[in-house]
This record gives sequence, structure tokens and C-alpha cells, in this order.
Amino acid sequence: MIETSERPEGAQPEPHPGPVADEVVVDDPDGFGRTGLPGERAEIGKPLVRPARLAVVIALFTLLAVSRGLPAIVMVVAIIVVIFFHELGHFVMARRAGMKVTEFMIGFGPRIFSFRRGEVEYGLKAIPAGAYVKIIGMANVEEVPPDDESRTYRQKSYRARMGVAVAGSTMHFIMAILLVVASFVFVGQTDAKDWVVDTIAPESAAQVAGIRAGDKVVSVDGVAVQTHSEMAKAAQQRPGETIPVVVERDGNDVTLTSTITPRFLVYGTVGEDMQIYETAEGDQAVSLSSSSTLTDDGLRDGDVIRSINGTTVNSIESVRKLLLSPAIADTGAFEATVVHEGESATDQVSIDLGTTLNAEAPKGFFGVGQDLVPNKLNVIEAVPESFRWFGDTAKQTVSGMVSFFSLSSLSNFAQRTFSTTPGETRVSDTAQTAQAGAEASQERDGKRIVSIVGVVLLGGDLTASGWGNLLMFLAFLNMALGIFNLAPLPPFDGGHVVIGTYEKIRELLRRDGKRYFADANKLMPVALAVISFTLIIGLMAIYLDLADPIRV
Repeated sequence: MIETSERPEGAQPEPHPGPVADEVVVDDPDGFGRTGLPGERAEIGKPLVRPARLAVVIALFTLLAVSRGLPAIVMVVAIIVVIFFHELGHFVMARRAGMKVTEFMIGFGPRIFSFRRGEVEYGLKAIPAGAYVKIIGMANVEEVPPDDESRTYRQKSYRARMGVAVAGSTMHFIMAILLVVASFVFVGQTDAKDWVVDTIAPESAAQVAGIRAGDKVVSVDGVAVQTHSEMAKAAQQRPGETIPVVVERDGNDVTLTSTITPRFLVYGTVGEDMQIYETAEGDQAVSLSSSSTLTDDGLRDGDVIRSINGTTVNSIESVRKLLLSPAIADTGAFEATVVHEGESATDQVSIDLGTTLNAEAPKGFFGVGQDLVPNKLNVIEAVPESFRWFGDTAKQTVSGMVSFFSLSSLSNFAQRTFSTTPGETRVSDTAQTAQAGAEASQERDGKRIVSIVGVVLLGGDLTASGWGNLLMFLAFLNMALGIFNLAPLPPFDGGHVVIGTYEKIRELLRRDGKRYFADANKLMPVALAVISFTLIIGLMAIYLDLADPIRV
């Protein structure tokens, strides 16, 4: 429960006479009254510029452009714009309510550039991990000059304080809707049901059956499917079976016969994995990522397995049974006799996946990627559709955040972070099982959180594949940021909503018309705990985004 400070209930916060004449308050976004030497704040008519710091930022941007290309730079600029509008929301609402704003800064840490207009200093700081607007008197313990007390956040009405608190998230939600409307109008709305075959995995069940790019699978083994996901799920349930597959081709239904490729994932404790799949000829083959360290042992992508530890294999189940035997599963190591692609002689390779090894149950794999067919809308159609998108996405985002911050998900996230080694690449991004790798990646990445680094890398990749992807990605990003900032904990915006509402309820219960001020000192441990937890999760996410980035 939030309690008041030691001063009597309803007492006004004590004013502070302000800094002495030779002091300059510097880098004080949180209002704790730190002081320092003059020269770190801009003066009216005299902008502050730190050329050395600016040169470092320019060098970092140049390095990013060289290493990741223009799309990454576009994404960084887009994120800065998103952050700017979040803070602009706070700024505008605070000024409208008559609150005194002293700073509007993009970034944290030492100043790079700033200028002063009236009583507000605007500027850019060195660490682009966020932004802030400094409003005086956010908490009851903050000391302000007596003349400014009436312009503090704490002295304004409940409605004004709530307007300021939710303004940032409101700006995110407005931007999300505008971006979705723009995407629907200029790029087109995509529906999971409106898809056609885009890519076909070499030697897959789809290729052998005669599937062509532009086809749409409408039924698998007599079961109607509308989306690519439904098709993939139906195929997964029929590993090794020969079944009819109906596709829509040039407006007509064409029935094909397909033997669904069985495959299963093999993984150990060394950050490496591989897939075993059955070829069209009935052989058992291996799929590896292009930079797998297992290639150092002589294993290659596409190798056909003839025997394991001297035992001949003749089916995918026989391979899995041998791998799960105690002699292999408990040690993670085994000898395999293989035939390299394009060769006839066998080769002996030693494979070590760590101290233990596991193999998932076989799943069916059809082998097609999808291309969603966009349908452009006019503005009148796009606006209501964008609000429907907003509602659906908000539910999914809240559900995903609640799921991630459960104890089991956090435990899995930590386990994955500490078991991932830099440079590791995930299974199946090459050759026969390219689509299988995409499915595995989606499963693996579906419940992880993405850091600011991951947002830049993922957003850059999506931007490179089309501006429509950038618009929708930024819309999702704004939704996530808007909802996350409403978390009912300090120091998030939602924490200010909770504190302000608690104060209002206490005022109503007292019925004496006097203001009630929650004690910020007693909230400080909660805020520090939330900041520490968020920082730890953020650092783990950054490491994971660098060591094992999400792929598109």
C-alpha cells in the first residue's frame, strides 16, 4: 500500500529556495537536485555543442550504415521519431495544463547538442535509449522554488495529471492507427486467407508433387485449409503418408498426390542442432545451417545417413530410436556413416552435441512458403479496418506480455540466454528445409522479448524487403510501447496513473477538500526494483538479439 510522507496529511510540499547563484543544476531528469559545474546547459541565444561527442555519434551511425546498410539507418531514425512523439505528447499536455517544463531531451547521459527557448531546454544526449520531458514537482519530495510551486505537476488537478501521464501512450496508439491506415491504403491489407505459394523447398514433398509458384493449397487429405498455417499444421500431422492435395491453379482445382516428408529436430547442450528428414528416394538425410560448427567434424548439409554407431538405418524412426538410446542420448555423441551429396563413397564422422541429446517426435513437412496477396483499401474502408486491427493487436500484445512475464517464461528466457553462444545460427536455413527452418524460428521466437538492438536489426531486415513491412512493423512497435508504458508500476507512465488515482481516492475518502500527496520516498524501492529488473531483462535481450537474432 502507498503511504504518505511523515508530514501531516494534506500538508503542502515544502518549497525550496532554489540553487545558489554559482551552482548550475545539470543532468537532472529525475529531479533529485544534483548539481555540477557550469557549462552543461544551454543559455538563451547560446546553444550548447559538444563536437567530440557529436563526432562519436556520427562515427557510430557510419559504422551502422556500413555494417547493416541504409535500412538499419532508416529504422534508427524511425525509432527516434517514435520516441520524439511519445515525449511530445507529455510536453504538449503539460504545457496546456500550465505545468512548468524545463527540459525536452532525446536520449540520456551527457549532452551532445541543446538550445534554450524560454524556460525550456531542447536537446540531444549521447545514449539513444529513450527520451524524457522534465516537468517540475512530479513527486512530493521534489524541492522547487516557491514561485514555481503552483506550476508543479503535483499541484495540478487529477484530470490534468492523468492527461499528462497517458499522453505518451496515446501518441503511440494514434501513430499505430495512422501507420496501419497508410499501409492499408498505399500497400494493401493482407489476410491470412489470401495467400499463394511463393517458394518451394528443393526436393520437398511439394516439389515432387508438382506444386507451382502461384498455386494455393485448398485441401490436404480431404480436409479444407484456408491459411498457410492450417496447411502446414495439416501436413505436420501426416508424416510419411501419401495423400491427395488439392490446389487452386488459374481458377481451377487441381488434385495432386504427395508423400509428406517426415522430419524431426535433434538438439543437444552445445548450442547446435540439426534436422533429420526423409528424401524422395527414401533415404534419411541431414539438414544443417550454413555456418553450423558440426561441419568442422565433417558433417555436411544434405548428407545421407547409412548407419549410426555401426547400426544400419533404413527409416526415419530407426534413426530417432538409435539417437534416443541411452548410449547416445546420455552422452550427446555418436559415430555416423554418411554419403556426401554428389558422392558415392561413405565417410565416417564423429558428432558431439554435448552432454545430452534429445530428438523431437517426427512431423510432416510439405515445403512451401507463402506470399500474402494485398488488397488496397480506400480511406473510408481503411479507417474502420485499422480500429479492428487495433483491438485485435491490443489483445494479443497484452496476452503476450502477461505470458512472457510469467515465472515459467522468464525461466525459459533466462535458460535460453545463458545457453546461447555468439555466432550460433539456427537449424534449417539452407537447402531442402528452408521453410522448415522458418517454421522452427517462428516457434522459437514467438515467446521472446526484443531489445532496442533487436528492433533495429529486425526492422532493418523488414525494411529491406518492402516499405509495407516497415509501416506495419512500426505500427506493432507503437502498440507494444504504448501498452508497455501503461504498466501499473513506477517509473512507467502507468505507475503515475496508479499513484494519482490512489491520491484521488484518499482525497475523496477524507471529504475535507484537502490535497493528498503520496510519499515518493516509500515508492522509491519499488521504482528501483522495477528499473533493475527491466535493466536485467533488457541486457539479456540485447545479448540474445546479437548472439541469436530473429530472422525474417
